[in-house]
Amino acid sequence: MKYLPYERITYKTNLSEQEVLTRLSGFVEPKKFGLGRNPMKDYEGFVNKNSFEISKVIQYRNSFIPQINGRIQNDNDGTQIQVTFSLHAFVTFFLIVWCSFALIFFVGVSIRDIREKEISVEFFLPLFMLLFVYALTMVGFKSESKQSKEYLKRSFEAEIIRES
Repeated sequence: MKYLPYERITYKTNLSEQEVLTRLSGFVEPKKFGLGRNPMKDYEGFVNKNSFEISKVIQYRNSFIPQINGRIQNDNDGTQIQVTFSLHAFVTFFLIVWCSFALIFFVGVSIRDIREKEISVEFFLPLFMLLFVYALTMVGFKSESKQSKEYLKRSFEAEIIRES
């Protein structure tokens, strides 16, 4: 899992559990599908009694936008919010398939090059493909997760006490 974008953050706030849920409801709207969506809030998803699953509403294309899952827990002197940022399951599946094909191509080209005892240009193509998809994924994910981390920190008037 460490090669895929994934972050776990724990926030600590002096707000009560109910106040955190109220603030979440202030910036999260139910997920809408189809054309003509007109989002009114910054995030969409759902908020339960002590958990939430949301994602940032964007007006541009970014398949690598983090899916944000959180759990809210009362603490002795406030509330802890444990949040994970991860890729959407379909995007993860697509990346696994994409990388598998690139690796199969790499193995095939490597075997051919070993038999011919020379390295061809095709040897570097799957390596470039893997590097490109990794960079694209990380840039798309990290830029959005950084914005969401700060947004949640401000919204909950919280501090980050653990990040991994």
